[in-house]
Amino acid sequence: MAEDSPCTLTEKFTLWEKLYAQLSFTTMGIAGTVGIILADWIWVIPYIFVYWYGILGVVMKHLSCPRCPHYWEFNDCLQFPMIFTRKIVKQQKKYPFSTFEKILFHFIFIAIPIYPIYWLVPNILLLSIFLVCAVMWYSGQFLYFCKRCRNTECPYNLVPIKF
Repeated sequence: MAEDSPCTLTEKFTLWEKLYAQLSFTTMGIAGTVGIILADWIWVIPYIFVYWYGILGVVMKHLSCPRCPHYWEFNDCLQFPMIFTRKIVKQQKKYPFSTFEKILFHFIFIAIPIYPIYWLVPNILLLSIFLVCAVMWYSGQFLYFCKRCRNTECPYNLVPIKF
């Protein structure tokens, strides 16, 4: 994250940060989706709903992105390219997550790495790709991005102070 601010919080994301976040998350989703399809295609429907619709249609459109100062104040986004976010997020929200929104947010981010594992076990290559990407993305979020994020409304924000 560009350290333009006097504190360790980010204002702009570097290209490397955007690529790291997007490639690890997207590859995890593709590996999970393909693995489920190869094992028993009918079970991919819930995963498509949680991963593909849950991120774009729920997290980005209604939960995190509408409240994100990176997007609204600094004209930047961890999503790459940002044009996708601009097509999805139309209105800013200036109020905290409701209890239901927090539960939904946690459900989506817990289900994404857990749900496909059963179907990936027989396919060691896809399982390995999935697990490496899941570890990369979640550790990147919790050990790096969430500690420097300005989105104070996000349930995973790990900044010790409120600004």
